[in-house]
Amino acid sequence: MNGTDRDEGPQSSYSLQTAFAARDGRQAAELYDSWAEDYERSVASWGYTTPAVASGLFGRYVKPEDGAVLDAGAGTGITGEILTLLGYRDIVGIDVSPKMLELARRKGAYRDLRQMELGGRLDFSDDAFGAVVSTGVFAAGHAPPESFDDLIRVTRPGGYMILSVRTDVYLEGGFKEKQEALEREERWQLVDVSDPFAHLRFEDPDLKIQVFAYRVL
Repeated sequence: MNGTDRDEGPQSSYSLQTAFAARDGRQAAELYDSWAEDYERSVASWGYTTPAVASGLFGRYVKPEDGAVLDAGAGTGITGEILTLLGYRDIVGIDVSPKMLELARRKGAYRDLRQMELGGRLDFSDDAFGAVVSTGVFAAGHAPPESFDDLIRVTRPGGYMILSVRTDVYLEGGFKEKQEALEREERWQLVDVSDPFAHLRFEDPDLKIQVFAYRVL
């Protein structure tokens, strides 16, 4: 969940500052509900590349037959739609915004979509998924690093988690410490990580993100 199109439809009033302004799950849901209809137009105009990079890394480690996929923070379903085109058919999406989920539902890429908030216990059984993908969620004002604990719980041992984390938030928001602690505790193993890249290059080329691939132990 992360413009302006002068010739195609109304201009969006949302900016990066708006996107990262939410202080809690309720505010995030309200923000994304009000943004939902113009969200994809906005982020496309900003040069949003995270779903494409994450889907490429996902395909390197996860096969379509490896089990159900959880799209954690599915938004309008950009990542789910890409994965469906790559042959993944069993995808479940969660998001805090019901209006975002409504738009994701129209894509026909998901077996199930549910409103849930990352950071606490998710309404899924242990080992429910063969893999998790999460794009644009671990950023300023969004899901906390504690979200990883329950995402690990719902992923079967040997499954993979492909996650984007903004580089400034990784260093300053407790993500580096949490991700490294989970490795020391042997709950997951880092198997791959992208170089930092400008995921919104037309809006803020200095803002960078990395995509991590972990194997759940």
